[in-house]
Amino acid sequence: MPEPRRAPPARPPRHVAVVLHDVAPATWPACRRLLSMLRAVAHRHNVRLRITLLVVPALHGEPATAPFVRWLHRMQEAGHELALHGLTHRDEGPPPATARERWLRQVYTAGEGEFAALDHAEALRRLAIGRAWALKLRLGMRGFVPPAWLMSPAAQDAVRASGFAYTCTLNEIVTLPEGRRLHARSLVFSTRAAWRRVLSLAWAGWLAATERRAPLWRLELHPADVEHAAIRRCVRRLLHRALADGREPLRLGEVERRVLLAGTANAMAAA
Repeated sequence: MPEPRRAPPARPPRHVAVVLHDVAPATWPACRRLLSMLRAVAHRHNVRLRITLLVVPALHGEPATAPFVRWLHRMQEAGHELALHGLTHRDEGPPPATARERWLRQVYTAGEGEFAALDHAEALRRLAIGRAWALKLRLGMRGFVPPAWLMSPAAQDAVRASGFAYTCTLNEIVTLPEGRRLHARSLVFSTRAAWRRVLSLAWAGWLAATERRAPLWRLELHPADVEHAAIRRCVRRLLHRALADGREPLRLGEVERRVLLAGTANAMAAA
């Protein structure tokens, strides 16, 4: 008798995390335009898209307004996740000590890497103010993502000590305080100059092809992305590709709980 046909091995689950940076009153209109665009793509796939909003309490020193806070509550009630994204999003640390540090903090990030050079005490202070602000307004923020994903070693220690459940680097999601890491490279765009837009579009396309089989895609967006037609097209195309390929949308907090912690449990069971 012929042997029964074996079922093909099940494909491991794959996910996409959509993250919107720099959420603040000054960027609010652009944020809403991006969200509308993302919802339209998800609607085509009959998918409920819930994303992570990285909130800055006082972007460049400008405090949050009451209408903006009410909108954050509506986003939270709709199932979107809020995470703390610095306090001011402005690099006010000591002057750069090396040429590399100068390039990273003044050119690459244009002075936006708030936690890039902070000492432990100042990082703790800013994190405490941000958490107190969120608590007072009843805004749940389990995660902290530093502006430009930059943290000094002292700031990393402060984040671990501040009670957050996770943080992120450009290429990893990290549970706290344990430090379990999931490799997940960011699909992100730079829009400050035409040459940056051209390069980042090419980079995003190449990275999406390279990471086609990766368990997690991180589609990391900034409010300024919506101002450029080529970037908008690329964002729609990437999200369409992810959903068409069966990737389940996850918020960053769900990645921390479901992917990283499940992976640890599976490793322990196999040991």
